[in-house]
Amino acid sequence: MRKPLYKNINKVLVVILLLVCASAYGQRRIIDHVETKIGSETNTATIFFNVPIRYVSHLENARNNEIEIRVKPVITPGSEEEFLGEEEVITWRGTAEIPLERIVFQGELLGTSTLLLSFGTAIGPYRINDGGDQFSLSIQLEKGKVVENIELKQTDQEVPVSTTPAIDQKEQVTTAIGSKATEDVKIPEGNYVVNLLSQQRPIDFSKIAPVPLSADQRLYSTEAVVKGAKWNRLRVGFFKTQQDAIKALTELRHFYPQAWVDLASPEEKGSFLFESGEKKDTPGEVPIMLPKGEEVAPGDSRLTSMMDNVRRVMTAGDYPKAIRMLTAVLETEKNPYEKEALELLGLARERNGQYAHANAEYNKYLERYPEGEDADRVRQRLAGLLTASQKPKEKLRSVKQETRPAETPWDIYGSLYQAYREDRIDSEFVDDEDSVTRSQIDTNLDITARRRTEDYDIRVQLSGGYEYDMLSDGPGSDESLSAAYIDVENSKTNISTRFGRQRFRSSGILNRFDGGVLGYRFNDDTKVNVYAGVPVERSSDTFIRDDKYFYGLNAELNSLFDDIDITLFAMEQRSDGLVDRRAVGAEARYFDDKRSIFGLIDYDIFYNELNTILVQSNWTVTDNIRLYANYDYRTNPILTTNNALQGQSVFSIEALKDLYTSEQIYDLAQDRTATSNVFSFGGTMSLSDELQLSGDLTLSNVSHTPASGGVEATEETGNELFYTAQVIKNNLIKKGDIGILSLRYADTMSSDTVTLSANSRYPITNLWRIKPKLTASYRDNKNNDDTRLQLGGLLQGEYRFRNDFIIEMEIGANWYDESSSTSEEDFLDYFLGLGYRWTF
Repeated sequence: MRKPLYKNINKVLVVILLLVCASAYGQRRIIDHVETKIGSETNTATIFFNVPIRYVSHLENARNNEIEIRVKPVITPGSEEEFLGEEEVITWRGTAEIPLERIVFQGELLGTSTLLLSFGTAIGPYRINDGGDQFSLSIQLEKGKVVENIELKQTDQEVPVSTTPAIDQKEQVTTAIGSKATEDVKIPEGNYVVNLLSQQRPIDFSKIAPVPLSADQRLYSTEAVVKGAKWNRLRVGFFKTQQDAIKALTELRHFYPQAWVDLASPEEKGSFLFESGEKKDTPGEVPIMLPKGEEVAPGDSRLTSMMDNVRRVMTAGDYPKAIRMLTAVLETEKNPYEKEALELLGLARERNGQYAHANAEYNKYLERYPEGEDADRVRQRLAGLLTASQKPKEKLRSVKQETRPAETPWDIYGSLYQAYREDRIDSEFVDDEDSVTRSQIDTNLDITARRRTEDYDIRVQLSGGYEYDMLSDGPGSDESLSAAYIDVENSKTNISTRFGRQRFRSSGILNRFDGGVLGYRFNDDTKVNVYAGVPVERSSDTFIRDDKYFYGLNAELNSLFDDIDITLFAMEQRSDGLVDRRAVGAEARYFDDKRSIFGLIDYDIFYNELNTILVQSNWTVTDNIRLYANYDYRTNPILTTNNALQGQSVFSIEALKDLYTSEQIYDLAQDRTATSNVFSFGGTMSLSDELQLSGDLTLSNVSHTPASGGVEATEETGNELFYTAQVIKNNLIKKGDIGILSLRYADTMSSDTVTLSANSRYPITNLWRIKPKLTASYRDNKNNDDTRLQLGGLLQGEYRFRNDFIIEMEIGANWYDESSSTSEEDFLDYFLGLGYRWTF
């Protein structure tokens, strides 16, 4: 999927030019980064977040190329809460192995948020795994059956049906292994195919671009000999008529510009039908088959629960955790699960790349249990392991003959987004020359460079944005830098470090910071980190401040009690010579097949105040019903000495020290800090594969603050209630679309508000997609006769110009009717935007 550095040099030069000329870096607030892993049975894409995320439910569209995941972000201390209600887009260069191309987070402060995963083609069976640390979410894609390369002898006279000017169609370039789009699908009549690319090197399925296939099509590769040279070709077939193939070619050329139509020979068609049948397992690639546990006595319920969790963890591909759990199981005396656990331990070590350990475990198993089908299976695995282990030895011998080891290439990838946005207002109270309220060009750039060697894993991240204000009397241009760091991990010394602008979770650090983290891993379960730096309050702060700094440490203790992971932290932050914050705290995480719990406590030992207690739980009642409950207590805002600046005429603690003593400043900080309590309960129910219902109830209150330091007191809000209900329906108008109907009611101290919204994602073709949205809201103030009616509409569209280039556009408007006892006013604001995203 990635290219070596020397093949990306032109893109690197473009990136450097953009950095110098535009000072533009891409934006990431909720999503941190994405990692992919190619496995023997499944391929996995893992999304890492900057805030804890709880999985609620998911629904895929009928085309099987989009998954809508309902999630609930956790607002931890220091979270930029206002950004949890915005849209965030991450583009990704998908491959045929993992065709993930786009991740859209649509945040909602009330109810559940949406994480939309868009794929370049239909996907087969998959599994969504909620990360045990609450900071990640992964999707495992089952691999389709591989269709071996079909060897053909081609005559020199063969000519493609459709040609591309100035190019020899039979000698074009690209890469791939064959794969079935879906299982057990009838091959259509016809012998026409679309040849996506041709090259002399073998096709690498993990690096080719995704191909949009219909349910009755296949992606496969052939080996053909042309003028004595062997060519590897990537093809899609089969089409009944030439016109059908040419119609498909029009769309496929957006992914493979040099594609052409060909007529497959009877030999090719027959070979494909033969090769696409059931394929025998290759030695050394024995599929994962979890042995069935034996019946045990009721007294072994703890072991039974542990083994159930082991099977789940193995299926999820978390082999390091499975190894820890299985080791604990085997340490138990008189263990009825010993036989099963021993085999699984060998398998887990094999899948984790610990071949010597796996060899030892398999031999130990065969010594104890030499007979039966299970022993035959273990012998097969051992034979495959020994066969595979011979290959690196040959490579090792060849390396010794070289004067220097081969250099590991850098992977460089990212995305560039640019868009123009204009907002206008139409009101009798606004002059025409003042009707344009925004006219700006947004530029966002996101770059990742990664290099993995035998000992090192190095990652460099740059992301942020630049807003160019085109109004003469506007707020001005603004630049931001949300991430700029280098991360280095050494597997031999177990030392890791990250330096630059970053976030570091489970540490007591509020928001992002400029600084460093140094960590040492004692074993698979225990890691200690020390950190220091200066806080960054806003991503638009592109400077390093000198009035604040902090230092601290944390300890990550995984599987401390079976499935419970705990992180402890202690830190101190100082501001202009005063203690800003001195906190200790802990996070605890538990999950199993049915339940998950996330807990956080943050206590300030300087102020002797409890900053945060957060408990979030999730319970899967049945396959179709999920419930969740949350409790959130916190100081509002989080208690720091800088809270004393609220309502003052100065903007720094240093200046405030000229007006008050240190003790008075500490008292002012406490006076400006309220406390809030939020309890929410909700659930989702899937009525069918196409229909899902969800709803929740949220109760919140915020305490009063006293008057002091020239700042007036604030009243408590009392209990405020928020109700949310949603209906999500697939195939509402057309196969492949998703429609969402939402109803919200807010009963707050100041007003009652009802909001009804309907939105949809409608695929016109694989290249064109639109997203219409309609909103109606009515607010009735409680302390007077004021009301407000709002009607809004939004139409977003996107067109895939190329596989790595998408054009985006939007147009929308909101009409407001505001009335009071003395006046009535209506006005209209409308906006438009046009931009593009380039993924490289």
